Amino acid sequence: LPISSAHWLDFAWLEVRGIRYRDALRIDSLTLRLSPDILLGRIPEVRLYGARGWLSRLSTPSSNHTSSHFPFPITIQKLLISESTLLIDNLGPGLPVAPLRLGDSTPLLFTQVRFRAHTPGEAADELQSASTEDLVFYSPYDPLAPVLSFGRIDVAFTWEGLTHNRLELLRLTRPTVYLGDDLFAFANRVDAADEAVPATARPEPFQIAEFTVTDGRLALSLYGQPLVHLPVRFAASRENLVLRDFSELQLATTFTIPPSDLDYPAQDLSVRGLRGALYFNLGQQADGTGAENVVPTVFADSLTWKKLTAEKLSLSVTVNADGLFGRANAFLGGGSLDGGVSLFFKNDLPWSAWASVSGMESGVVTDALTPDQFRLSSLVDALAVVSAQGKHIRGGWGRLTFKDGGRLQIPSVAKLADRIPQDWDWIKKGSAKAALSVLEDYSFDQGEVRLTYLPPQGRLKLNLRGSQGLRDIDIQLR
Repeated sequence: LPISSAHWLDFAWLEVRGIRYRDALRIDSLTLRLSPDILLGRIPEVRLYGARGWLSRLSTPSSNHTSSHFPFPITIQKLLISESTLLIDNLGPGLPVAPLRLGDSTPLLFTQVRFRAHTPGEAADELQSASTEDLVFYSPYDPLAPVLSFGRIDVAFTWEGLTHNRLELLRLTRPTVYLGDDLFAFANRVDAADEAVPATARPEPFQIAEFTVTDGRLALSLYGQPLVHLPVRFAASRENLVLRDFSELQLATTFTIPPSDLDYPAQDLSVRGLRGALYFNLGQQADGTGAENVVPTVFADSLTWKKLTAEKLSLSVTVNADGLFGRANAFLGGGSLDGGVSLFFKNDLPWSAWASVSGMESGVVTDALTPDQFRLSSLVDALAVVSAQGKHIRGGWGRLTFKDGGRLQIPSVAKLADRIPQDWDWIKKGSAKAALSVLEDYSFDQGEVRLTYLPPQGRLKLNLRGSQGLRDIDIQLR
């Protein structure tokens, strides 16, 4: 082993600096406590500081370095590791190196560690653990754009298992998937690197005895930065995973959105019975190859805003390299509510959305939102469409149809009648009161509302027909 220097600290302690083991391990400083037992292959204690190792090189010895093998087994009775890093560089072709920090705050203590034993001993099979925090993978095109992050990663392993790509435990805490075009650029880079590796050069498959994900998160990322953190959490649990590499992890595991309730008092909004699943690479593309996407799908028993409650909600969002495409539906006021949105990852961020209502009792909505100002009781069918670029609306239109008639009530109109100027003559006062009474309570047999908007102007038309006469209102919006 090449070293930079060595000297005795006292009669029992030897310090060695600048150790290099092939191209697999660098050690800043190592101290050994020696005793006559070394003649039997036993070292009482070793303290290791500032080590940096590459897992793929440690687990695959080179035939060019057979001279560095120990001629007989050596057992370290107590091994302490401080401020060191194990670089997990064999996660898969194209995947960045994951640094696993060892002994950052408190030295890791291992006992009865054996090197170059011909058969695995107790120490080789002794369970060890390590963790790392705040690991972030970035876009290949933007070094400031995160695509995956991990709040904490915990692993449990044995020395024998680690050299054969086996982990006893892999726990991911607070992983975040940043949904955006950079995520798929990262995935494409990984796929391209994977295809370039010949089959004969691939490492042994990874084996994970227990895999768990807790408190997983999703964020919508635009222009390389997270724009919206979605209010859902995902989790996963799997035993005895076998992976060719870690890029297959999302395909070998079922990710669920555990049941939960959400409350937002400031917005007077609550969600009950939220649950769902998170899918990766769902479906196929037009050419028959597997799709590259992330698909969160959620369901909820109810969503209440103020006093208005929608039930049996479902929402599915597909995010791929082109954009975000969502579809939602629910039951509201005895009818069905459907909607969709398409947002494209282009410079001007074009998007469009639509919503439709069928057979909804409009009184449920007005009673919940405007009970004292406005009430419309009718079965409603409606459709609305809007298109935009970023924050700028390019246009939209909508139509509400009241095929079976209904009743329009505006209680606040009576208050307007009390505010008619007293100095008006009786003809003027009477005409004003008559006009207001027409709006205060009106039953109709059929009607519709049409809205068109093309910046910078729009138009709203209300047409009602009934035994009390016609109600035609045409409003220009500017």
